[in-house]
Amino acid sequence: MRLLPLLLLATGCLEPPALRPRAPTPGVPYITVTTFNVELHKFSDEETVAAVGATGADILALQETSAGWEEVLRARYSDEYPYMAFEGEASGGLALLSRYPFEDLGVVDGLDGWHPAWHVAVGSPMGRIQVLLVHLRPPYSARSGVGGVFNVEEAHLQEVQAFHDPCEEGTPTIVLGDFNEDPNGAGIEYLESLGFRNVLPLYRPGQETWRYPKGLYGQAVDTLDHILYDAASLVPLNAWVRYDGTSDHLPVTAQFELARPKE
Repeated sequence: MRLLPLLLLATGCLEPPALRPRAPTPGVPYITVTTFNVELHKFSDEETVAAVGATGADILALQETSAGWEEVLRARYSDEYPYMAFEGEASGGLALLSRYPFEDLGVVDGLDGWHPAWHVAVGSPMGRIQVLLVHLRPPYSARSGVGGVFNVEEAHLQEVQAFHDPCEEGTPTIVLGDFNEDPNGAGIEYLESLGFRNVLPLYRPGQETWRYPKGLYGQAVDTLDHILYDAASLVPLNAWVRYDGTSDHLPVTAQFELARPKE
């Protein structure tokens, strides 16, 4: 009877256990970041507006921010997040709300007219941190049609390659947003091949970040929103999802501190 667990471990059939959240190392600066697709037309929904600030993150990366969202967020959160900027429009709208000053490193246009990505460098207590905000092409939309499902993997790979290409080398980097793919998607796997790690599956494997009504009594769920970090420079402390707001997406939050030099 004891041979089965040993056999499963030897063949790699068991998933590694989730990491336990831990407190920051005493005296070592850390940051908290959130990604949240707020849904384009939800700026008048109080639950979703409140959900934006509920995590208390130092850096908030938002997707689908319209002119309406900008007006509401500036009115509601300017004191809490004195550094705030918006790029794009409609479903391609992106926003960054930060407690710390940041430098705009430029917007990269989306492929074939899809959503852009945005590079910024944040002057955090940990030093200069590069942040790449993304919102990848959806698998299916009125524009892409049913056929979009069959080429979405290739499209996501091309998008992430193009978006990451301008990133500064040697700067601790976080890539986050609505990837419109699960943790095994092509965009995620490409970043992992470069040395990034996807933080939510480390602490909450299988936790959904997207939900959508399905029929009269059902609900479709998936993990489409991700925070990836440069594992050579950053150490994760925790990652979680809050079930707040009425957007079809949920806010995902993670904490990081700088990796200590090896002795």
